[in-house]
Amino acid sequence: MGYLKLLLVENFKSWQGQQCIGPFKKFTCIIGPNGSGKSNIMDALSFVMGEKTSNLRVKHIQELIHGAHVGKPVSSSGRVTMVYVEENGEEKRFSRIIRGSGSEFLINDTTVNRSMYTKALAEIGIIARAKNCLVYQVNICKPKERTQLFEQISTSGELATEYTEKKRDLQKAEEDAQFSYNKKKNVAAECKCAKLEKEEVNSEKRTFGS
Repeated sequence: MGYLKLLLVENFKSWQGQQCIGPFKKFTCIIGPNGSGKSNIMDALSFVMGEKTSNLRVKHIQELIHGAHVGKPVSSSGRVTMVYVEENGEEKRFSRIIRGSGSEFLINDTTVNRSMYTKALAEIGIIARAKNCLVYQVNICKPKERTQLFEQISTSGELATEYTEKKRDLQKAEEDAQFSYNKKKNVAAECKCAKLEKEEVNSEKRTFGS
């Protein structure tokens, strides 16, 4: 499985000019106080993964340009590039650029349409529409739904049938083991009782014999 290596942002949200965020590892946790930009990293990821504007906490895509939220955009465009490392170590760059009221999409610096861009993301397991890679605070689900989401993301759901069968086999093995233990315990108790009875009979014989 590949992983996100870098996020390159330019005039996007709280970042003015060109900025490099990362490098990330296969598991990365981002912490910080309120207002430090954690949510903006999520917005940058969402944007470059093709997420719709309504999920980026703005009404219009131009509002994602640095300074636009106070009416002073520093540029007429903004850009986010995701550097993704595939299993074989090869790097692939996905870029999304704000152009006017729309977006331009690039793969390895080559312009493509949204459909080709979305397809290329899907090939590495990123399907923004299916919500299999981005979970927003406003969409935090119930425990059961969250479990199903994690199973979808990790593809562990594909092993559900095998897991159920193994669990059933384990339960049967535990029941058989408990049955054997109880049977052995009962036999031991019966042997002990028989031994005590035999000793009692022998004791009575010795008493009468004397």
